[in-house]
Amino acid sequence: MMDNVPKFTNYLMDLYAYFQEMEMKTTSRFPDLINIINDTCNKDTMTFIIDAEVVAIDRKNGGKLLSFQELSSRDRGSKNSSILVDNIKVDICVFVFDVMFANGEQLLGFPLRERRKCLFGDEKTGYFEYSKEITVEMDDADVANKAIVSKMNQFFDEAFHSSCEGLMVKSLDVEAGYLPSKRSDSWLKVKRDYVEGLNDSLDLVPIGAWYGNGRKAGWYSPFLMACYDPDTEEYQSVCRVMSGFSDAFYKEMKEFFVDEKMLSKNEKPVYYQTGEEPDMWFSPELVWEIRGADFTVSPVHHAAMGLVHPSRGISVRFPRFIRARLDKKPSDCSTNMDIVEMFHLQTRKMDVRGGS
Repeated sequence: MMDNVPKFTNYLMDLYAYFQEMEMKTTSRFPDLINIINDTCNKDTMTFIIDAEVVAIDRKNGGKLLSFQELSSRDRGSKNSSILVDNIKVDICVFVFDVMFANGEQLLGFPLRERRKCLFGDEKTGYFEYSKEITVEMDDADVANKAIVSKMNQFFDEAFHSSCEGLMVKSLDVEAGYLPSKRSDSWLKVKRDYVEGLNDSLDLVPIGAWYGNGRKAGWYSPFLMACYDPDTEEYQSVCRVMSGFSDAFYKEMKEFFVDEKMLSKNEKPVYYQTGEEPDMWFSPELVWEIRGADFTVSPVHHAAMGLVHPSRGISVRFPRFIRARLDKKPSDCSTNMDIVEMFHLQTRKMDVRGGS
């Protein structure tokens, strides 16, 4: 089965019928969410845990999905004050993917085909919706089946053009239980950037890094990447990147960035423009080809700040390393104006609002 996943907001939430004190800190920001759940639950629904996503939506514009920045612009309230529903300017919709617990019954071990039967409530467009899906039965799952392949491609295109990040491919019956916080071959992502991503890649310069954790302990990860502004001769941060590297590459970079090529955290060059604070800074030495899903505005990264948004720069979502550009000098990397042009050419158009 494939879910049409509106994950470009990247604002994943598990919704609980009963909120503990810690969850209330987040829940209080979404009084309209509580109303949506209460209005859509069947009367015999008592307790549940669902896998869902809260997405900013423009109900006056055909239910258009909005960016994560739109969702983040909602009033956060304070410890001593609550948010009034009448004062909410950015509407939300709850998209439900799966159910893990219902009316006292734990469903994690049930196959997906059975869990789907436990979904509750009636859909209300723009408020509470089940993720769109198509089912491909085992007998039809063959790349030689042109009708099925065409159906899957059409479904992906529909997801793409409705501003979804991509699809989730899930097993229905075999090894089809719900595994919280674990990766499994029974769930596979098919994201836009896996298929095509940005219309073009970026050539960026690594200007800093953090010390790696876990398996990457002892190496540098992630790296802070920057574009170049030839007018000010500054490097402006675009994103952090930690995908696409091999272990051999990590080792090579650890041996490369030493001595005069590495600066301490307190020695940030004046020609580096960023809100990030990496564990170390690098002198501009290398150019790497980077590809991502799309562009977004960022309060942290300073690439092209003031050229698209008055107080924010442009960043790349889900960036990954493609290759080293040995044919380029750091000053030959992508410029701030290159990024502005690519921002305006991307398929998913953003409503860029002014302000902080």
